[in-house]
Amino acid sequence: MLEALMSMPVSIGLLIWISRIKKNDPFPKFTFARLLIFGVISLLVSAVISLIGSMIVILIQIGPEQLGMLMNAETAAQVIQGINDASNEMTVSSLLIRFARTFVLIGLAEEVLKFLCAKTGMRREGTVHTWKDALLCFAVVAIGFQIAEDIMYSSGSMGIAIYRALTPFHFTFAVIMGYIWGLGKVKGNRFYTVMALAIPALIHALYDFSVNLLRRSDDYAVFALAMSLFMFILTVVMILKLRKWNRDGSLDIYI
Repeated sequence: MLEALMSMPVSIGLLIWISRIKKNDPFPKFTFARLLIFGVISLLVSAVISLIGSMIVILIQIGPEQLGMLMNAETAAQVIQGINDASNEMTVSSLLIRFARTFVLIGLAEEVLKFLCAKTGMRREGTVHTWKDALLCFAVVAIGFQIAEDIMYSSGSMGIAIYRALTPFHFTFAVIMGYIWGLGKVKGNRFYTVMALAIPALIHALYDFSVNLLRRSDDYAVFALAMSLFMFILTVVMILKLRKWNRDGSLDIYI
């Protein structure tokens, strides 16, 4: 319980900040709660998609010719060991395949689901008038996703809880997504919707990929450290950008 509480202060602080940004033009009643719930829903659905995707990948690795071997405990153990050995190989091709899997099952899946949930939450009349409103809706959904994920991953580890608290990267992805999507609405160009999904998904996948590599080998510590530093800097930049956009009113454009 304590670990879960320790993982939330930054996310709660971001929610309070967003509510202050909207204090002169508040969202309709219960909009924050609804968007946060949509964020949790996007996490649950993405977890199911990731699980199903991982199972499909394993079945592909096993191959139809070895499926029958799974019926016997001894041969099944051999097949599983073979898959584990293959997954531990760090060749260029295996790394590319691993990154592609991370991009599809984590980066793209999570960002698309957050996007769809935010768009659903934005449909209520009076919720979105301006570019800034839309960006903040994406941000609140992402924070709901973040809080639920932080609680899930930090259970039993205070160190992980503190690290998760200091890395609100889903918020960062949401600010990028909301800015690019809103830019597309202003310009009347739907291609920006693709970019609003692809850019956060790519950055998300690269970060998760670096963390997964570090778990397998310390040889990738420099790459993982570089990605973590990049994400910290990007998060600070997005917070400062949002602060600037709010002060100068550059996103107060009706869409």
